[in-house]
Amino acid sequence: MRLSAKFREQYIQHEMRTHGRKNGFVTTGQEARLLKWLPIVGLPKDKTLTMSKVPKNSPIVLEIGFGNGDFLVHLAENHPDWTLVGVEIYLPGVAKAVGRLEDASFIERTRITQLPAQYVLEHQIEAEQLDGVFINHPDPWPKARHHKRRIIQKDFAELLVSRLKQGGFIKLASDVSDLAEWMRVILDSTKGLTNIAGQDGYIERDADRVLTKFEERGLKAGRKSQFLHYVKD
Repeated sequence: MRLSAKFREQYIQHEMRTHGRKNGFVTTGQEARLLKWLPIVGLPKDKTLTMSKVPKNSPIVLEIGFGNGDFLVHLAENHPDWTLVGVEIYLPGVAKAVGRLEDASFIERTRITQLPAQYVLEHQIEAEQLDGVFINHPDPWPKARHHKRRIIQKDFAELLVSRLKQGGFIKLASDVSDLAEWMRVILDSTKGLTNIAGQDGYIERDADRVLTKFEERGLKAGRKSQFLHYVKD
């Protein structure tokens, strides 16, 4: 179904330019869940993470580009003390994730936004507020002229570091070798970060890592994911 006028007015950020798919179709039931939960766990553009009443002493971990919520649910299940912040611009993905989180009884431990990650980090998250960041299988933008659209850029990496607490982590995954190398080169040279695998290194896949739809799709196509793990000095 097309989104209702009420929903578009409240939750669609028309004025913010982003690349890739953003809006789309959701079912009547999905829209009802979004209208129920986004006023409670959503981060609209005029609301900061601090204003969202994060439980005191709860580690705050961000996932950028959570897709349909597979990894968010996995994190919530395995880290019951964490507050999870999910960023995803594709609305049908947000709708699916909200449904899965509600069904698993994890929704109230999350904060959800459809805003671009750059905006969220610049305007809604304070310096040294995050304990960790996950970026799983971001859009590779394979054409050279589109590389500027890749999420990991020098300025974005520096912004990530500024929002991490000392000892905080950044974990990334990609099944596109060119993109994995692109991210590694930038992050290896970012001041304040240490590559856990050593300079130029990749870590092994975490033993308890859930197999998401995107990783499974890559494996079926013959692409093996590579993993990166950085810690803020």
